[in-house]
This record gives sequence, C-alpha cells and structure tokens, in this order.
Amino acid sequence: MGKRKRYESSDDPMNLWRPLVQRFLDEMLRHEGVDDNNLCACCKTTFSTSNSRQFRCKDCGEFSQCVDCLLSRHALTPLHRVQEWNGHFWTTVALEKVGLVYQLGHGGHQCSHPAPSIRTMVVMDTEFIHTVKYRYCACDNSDYAQNLEQLLRNGWYPATTVDPATCATFASLELFRLLNVVGNINVHDFVGTLERRTSASLVDSVPDRYKAFGRMARQYAFLKRLKRAGRAHDPAGVANTKNGECAVMCWACPHDNINLPEGWREVAPEFRFLYMLLLAMDANFRLKNRIRANEHDDPPLGTGWGYLVDDGPYKEHLKGYVAEKDVSTCIAFAALMQKDTRLTTGLRCSGVGGVICARHELVRPQGIGDLQKGERYANMDYILLSSILGVTAMYLAISYDIACQWQVNLPQRMAAMPERLRIDLSLITLFFALPVWHAAAHERSCQVQNSLSYLPGVGRTDGEGIERTWSDFNPLAWATKEMRVGARHDAMEDKIDHHNFEKNINQGTTLRRKLILAIDERDRQVAAFREVDSMLKKDVRKTWQKKIDDWNADKSKPNPYEMLMVKRVGGPSEAAIRLSLAKDEAQDAATGGGKLHGSSITSFLTAGLQLEEAQRRIRDEAKGRTLLAMDQSEKVAEMRLSFFTKLRKFRNLQAVYMPAAVRELQEDDDARDSELPPPKAEDVKLYLPSGLRTADREHGCREGLSAMEAKLREGQCRDALVRLRSRLHAKRFLLDHRENGGVAGQRAASRSYTMIGRIGERVDAMAAKYRRARLALIALRGQDACRHIRELKAADVQLDEEREIDARARKKLGNIGSSRHRGPRTTLSSKDKHFSWIWTEGGGPGEDEAALHDSVRVEWSKAKARKERWEEEVQLLREEMKRVLRFLRWRATWWEMRRGIRREVSARVRAGLEAYAARQAAGTRQIARRFKTAWDTSAATAVRVAVLEDALLMESMSAFAEASQIDEEIDEA
Repeated sequence: MGKRKRYESSDDPMNLWRPLVQRFLDEMLRHEGVDDNNLCACCKTTFSTSNSRQFRCKDCGEFSQCVDCLLSRHALTPLHRVQEWNGHFWTTVALEKVGLVYQLGHGGHQCSHPAPSIRTMVVMDTEFIHTVKYRYCACDNSDYAQNLEQLLRNGWYPATTVDPATCATFASLELFRLLNVVGNINVHDFVGTLERRTSASLVDSVPDRYKAFGRMARQYAFLKRLKRAGRAHDPAGVANTKNGECAVMCWACPHDNINLPEGWREVAPEFRFLYMLLLAMDANFRLKNRIRANEHDDPPLGTGWGYLVDDGPYKEHLKGYVAEKDVSTCIAFAALMQKDTRLTTGLRCSGVGGVICARHELVRPQGIGDLQKGERYANMDYILLSSILGVTAMYLAISYDIACQWQVNLPQRMAAMPERLRIDLSLITLFFALPVWHAAAHERSCQVQNSLSYLPGVGRTDGEGIERTWSDFNPLAWATKEMRVGARHDAMEDKIDHHNFEKNINQGTTLRRKLILAIDERDRQVAAFREVDSMLKKDVRKTWQKKIDDWNADKSKPNPYEMLMVKRVGGPSEAAIRLSLAKDEAQDAATGGGKLHGSSITSFLTAGLQLEEAQRRIRDEAKGRTLLAMDQSEKVAEMRLSFFTKLRKFRNLQAVYMPAAVRELQEDDDARDSELPPPKAEDVKLYLPSGLRTADREHGCREGLSAMEAKLREGQCRDALVRLRSRLHAKRFLLDHRENGGVAGQRAASRSYTMIGRIGERVDAMAAKYRRARLALIALRGQDACRHIRELKAADVQLDEEREIDARARKKLGNIGSSRHRGPRTTLSSKDKHFSWIWTEGGGPGEDEAALHDSVRVEWSKAKARKERWEEEVQLLREEMKRVLRFLRWRATWWEMRRGIRREVSARVRAGLEAYAARQAAGTRQIARRFKTAWDTSAATAVRVAVLEDALLMESMSAFAEASQIDEEIDEA
C-alpha cells in the first residue's frame, strides 16, 4: 500500500494560518468601530445630532439600531447584551438603563392589567449577570399565578421564596449542573466567570450573587433528580418518595419482576450464577468533611431518597457503636489499624463507605454513608444492608478488601441491626471475596482462600471497580471538604447520579467490547486447560475434581489451589514480616508517632517491592520479541502506563522517607541526554534503600527504613524458594509424563511442549526474584551477615534427571510425525544423582512423589478455574445484554403508565406531565433500539468496528464463530 498523499490544509493547518495573523487581527479589531453608513439597520433612520443615540446588540448581530428599534426588538429578550456608541468607542449598557421594562406572565408581550409597581431583578444567565426592570402580571390570562409561579414559568428560578431580588435562568442552572458533574466546576469559579464576562476589569459594579447561585443550583439539581425519577407523576406527591427511589438503577444487574426471565428461580443449579448479584464495597478517606464553627442546621434535601443512607436512622444506629473494636487476624490494613489513631481530629466525617455493583460500577441506592472514625464494621454493615433492601437474589457475592475479617460474625452483627435491614439468610446464599489487586496485601493463605479467581459464578469480575468509582468522585473532595452537611450530601448525590447515568448509557459499547474479548480469551483458556487435563488419568481427574467440589461446598476443607505437602523454608514469610512491621507502626501511630504523609513505612516499602515486581513482569512480557503482536504490544503499553501511575504516588512518599533518593533522581535527570527518550518503565531506577550508597542510607533515609527492607527481602527469599520448588515439581511431572509415552501425536506433543515452557518461565521468574532479593539483602547487611542466604546458581534450579529428560524430550520433539520407538526409561546412575541445596533448605532432602503429585494438582486446579471463570464471563455478558434490553423495555412501559395518573393538577401541568412521560418512554426505547442494533451486528463486523476503537481487539478473530449465537440470544430478549 502506497504512502498517503499529504494535504497541508488538514495535516498542518496551523502552518497555513501563521501568515494570516495580521488579517485575522484586523478583522477582530474591525468590530471595535462603528458602521460607515450611519443608519439604523431596522428603520433606516439617520443618526444625527437630534437622534444621536446609536446601539448594537451582541446577541442580535453586528448592526446599529436606534433607541426605539432597540426597545421594540428586545421587549421579548431582556437578557441580550447591548452596547452604546459614545462617540469614541462602544460601551456596555443595560437594557433597563435604556428604558426597557419586561412584562412577566406574557413572555414580554403587553399585559392588559400589569402590576402597578416596576421592580428590579438581578438575573444570572449562561454568559452574563443582568439587571432587569420588570412587572408582574395581574390580568386573568395569568391564571392568577403567584409571583413565584410567574418567574418559574418565564424560566427564571428565584433565589428566595419571599420577594425574590435574584433569579437564575434555567439554562444557566442546567449549564452549571453539567459543568459541575462533568468538569467539577464549582459555584465560586462559575459565578466568578460570569462576573468577569459581565465586566472583564471588574470596574463596573457587578452584583455579588455567589451564595444565592449556590442555593439555586442545589435546589435545581434536586428537582431534576426528582423529575427524572418520575416523582412529579406520583398522585401521593413528592413527600411520598421512598428511600432509594430517586437513584438511577443499573440496567444490567438482576432485578426481580423487571429484567429477569420467568422461572429464573427454577433453573438448573449450574445456571443459577447467571442471576447472582455481585457487589463491591470499600471506604474512601478523601471525601472527608470538617467541623465548622457556628454552623446552622442544614439537612440534606430528600435524605435517603437517592444514594446516601437516610441520615437520621443511620446516626441513631451508630450511637450504640461508639467504642466498637474491629480486630484483624489477617494483616495490618490501614482500614482497620488506623481508625483509632488521631487522624480524625476536627473532622465531622473521615470519609465515606460505599457499595456498588461490582460488574457495572453503578452506586447502589442508599449505597453511600459517612464514616465518623475510620472503616468500622458498624458503618459498613449498615451501608451494605441499606443498599440491598428489597433484593430477592438467591446468590449474593460481595467483594471487599477486608472481606476475610469482615465476614467473621456478620450474621451475629446483622441480628443486632434494625429489623428493617435484616435479611433472611435461609433465602439467600452469601459469598465473600477479595478484590484482585488488594488481595496481594493479604497473607498467601488468605489470598487463595478468598480469591475471586476461585469463586464459581463470578466470571472475570475483579472487584476493583469501586476504586475506579472513587477516582471519579475524588475531585469532589476539595469542594465538599468545607461544605455544610446538607450541601455536601446534595453535591455528592448529583455527582453520583450523573456517574450512574453515564455508566448505563455506555453499556451498549462496554458490554459488546467485553464480550468480544471474553470469547477470545475463553477459547485460549480452554485450550490451555486441555493441555494439562489431557495428561491425567480418569481416576486422578475425578479425585482432584472432588477436592474442588468439597472445598466449594465447605471452605474448612483443604484448599485445592494450595500446595498441601510443600515444605516451607525456615523462618517467617514476607507477608508475616509485613504484618509484624505494620503492627509495630500501628502502635507508634496510636501514641502519636509512626507514619508520615498518610502512609506507613511498611506500606511505602511494600509499594516499592510491588513496583519492582511489576518491572520484572513488563520485562518478561516484552522479552525476546522484536515485533510484538498488536494485542501483546497494547498489553505492554498498558502495563507501563499502570506502572508510571503507581510510580508517581511512590515518588511522593519517597521524598518524605528517602531524601537521598530524591538527590539521586535529580542527578540522574541532570546527567541524562535531553535528546534521548526517557527510560521505559522496566528500566526506571526505583532507589529503594538497597539501591543507595551506605552513607546515603545512613544519613538520607528515615531511621529504621533499611532494616525494614532487609527483613522484607529475607522474607522474599524464603517465599521465592517455596514457589520455585513448587514450579519445579510441576515441571518434573510434565517431563516424566511425556517421556513415558503419555503424549501421542503432533498436537499433543506441541501442547505438552507449550505447557512445559510456561512452567519454565515461572521457574525463571521465581529464581530471578530470589537472586534480586539476595543481592538487595547483601547491599543492606553485607556479605558476611548474609551467608545463610545462599547463592542460587543455574545448576541449582533443577530436579534430579531434569536436564537429561528435557534434552531427550527436545530431541524427540524434532522427530514428531515419524514412527517412534518407546524404550524403557533411562535413569542416571546413583553416583551421578545429586540434590540441589534448594531441597534441603528448611527441610529434609528428597520430597516424595506425593508432593510432586500435589504440585501438578494445584496447576491443574488453577488452569481449570481460569477456564471456568472465562466461560462464566461469556455467559454472564450475554445474559447482561438481555437484561439491559428487558430493563429498558420495562422502563419505557413504566413511563407510559405514568401518563394521566395525576388528575388533580391544572390542564397545563397535566399536559407537561404527560409530554414528559411520553418523551422519556420514547427516549428509553430509542436507547434500546440503538443497543440492539449494535449487538445484532454480526460478530465479524463487531470486531472490525471494535478494532477501530481499541487495538487490543485486533486478534480477537475467534469471536467470528460466535456470531449466530450472540444474535440469536439477544433476539430472545
């Protein structure tokens, strides 16, 4: 394909513009002068000494008008921006100064019986703050409307309900609401912008309406939420609104009698996961709020009607939990360990707790609540139970970063809750899991026991969606930190309302793209599992499957995803060391010492080690590939981007704990050639204490930091050896199986070789981790103090016979397709047998065949879990697509049923109610049609469209075969 022809007009339009700067500038200045013809453009009157007043309107157009034409033209448009020629230049003049009096009740037209008094109103519009003279209407045509109604019918929202002197146009309130929820523009900046538009130099007196506009914007946003929730259509009135009724519901989550098929409770057990509700909960400590002196009572508008729990009952509940103690036996989380420190001084609330749907990231109705002192169970229990009121699902899965501890005694705590919040545990089965990313902070046994990867029915849900949700809400923190209670709650309600709406609107694109990716990855994982499964005998497979089934039914049974017989290297693990260090720091924090800058030393060092591991993974992903496949290249790019995001936070903490590292970074930056690109993520120097010179560690790091890293590094060495031995066991089994005739045929041999290669990569990764940790330990403690941490040579990373068997296997791989003679198994003579020191470290030599068998069982169990989760993901996505369409169909019908049900209002109000319901029903059906059209597209076309949006999908071509199934199943909805 030839090179595209270059067009300067589109490729470099800036270059074409540069020579025209003078022309553009001259034309801009042309507007500063007056017309040459000296005529009124409307009546053609000549401007003269007797008729010298010359005007122009910036909204009507750049033409001159006389005073009579100006007043006549603007009787209906009192908010236009007018200028008058003073003989030298144009000056801004208010229409009320020219003599315009606006008539309410008739849209500016004449009234047969206007109110006698002329009033003055400050009106805030989308661009300017105007001062307007006006009259109320007192004739019969006004339908005897009160003053407030006349203002509202004119599209002017009054700042007060008694003799208002300030209004804001509906358009300005709508503009601010959108700027606020999308761009996080606050009232101060918005009003300041209007003031500067009204008078750029602020020489002219601009009325200060900051507080008034904030009050109007808050009320208007509340009314919009009521309107969109259909509360105006309820014959019982707005006061009859139930808790959570104004919240935007998730279209894809299961809702009984709305988007679930008939008989969903009677489906076969293996399909019940399709109707499971998956939730994620967490706390956010950025959304805090200060106690303000002399604050008057300011309750939220419609408390409990939307996303925040009803304030009254919530506070009443918390009175009984003032001294609640939450004890963690897993690991020292900030969520539990910091709540009794002096971090909440001067705060009304230290943050918020929240519950969202884990798969679609919409905040649940009544799913947000203030936290008074950390992440206490009393708060989080109440918020969760409020968010699931009315849920009728048979299965409920909850992802929470302290789920391992929080689930303990939950039934007992639930029994102490208000009766309306209690759920019947005989009707619903609860599952608990850790979010994928946060699980790394837990002990190894806890990670495996509570992993989402091993929880049947959740698909590939990662549980981290609530962190992404918090990142959307965090910009609110600066604005709401100083607000009164009611204003803060209402601001949060509006932000969450917009967030939920956007998530729903994007379901059409999101679900389609997820399905294409899931189908492709499912096929890969099925193929990978077959590689492992094909090597097993039927009775072994049956035994291993029973272990999985037993554990799924009873978590007290042995975990099938853990090595049961592996011997641990002597000494505590890395996780145990982290726990010990964090507990020590928590004790310091409780007495006023300990952590700085919002993070503990242990957390800082752990983050550094995680970044180091991330660099290793990036190197492995990109290693040995000069031309990466498009999806592989995209994955590496995403990994690098994620690394730099975390690195920024790490550097901020590093400046506090390691000033010496900051100096090293500055020296590196000064020495780097500015012409060269910055280092890639995998090449960035982290400068942990082990990476500094001895003098810098002693004088340029927080006291005790080096010793802490040394302890963690020693734990890393132990963990790496344990996992290295497990991987070697699995590799040994696969080699023996292949050598002894367990692999027949070219396809099976290729699968076997691929599987052995994957295990080999994991072996290399653990060996590299051990060596890296050992070198860091030597740098910190010195060679003599680390003699017990032995050097790991390439020859040590082996099992007996591995090298010879692997060599023979490689040779046989070259003979695939030819007839093979399978002779007796050859073994090394006893004098050649030897054991690497890795098998005697922390235990006796020669782990038996049972341990070997056990390591392969773990590999098989994990491969099976990956396959099943991706199969579930495909099924869940298809079911969610159908649920979305069913929900939209139900919602459209719901709006149609709102038409005409409220009869006691005037004909004009009734007409508005019916028109709005009809518009909402039509809009909902239009969204459903758009989604269905996108989802009805053949998978082949869908992939091509998606490829244009995301290069990661380029190789998802296996989705083509699923086209007819996707289309048929969506048609059922």
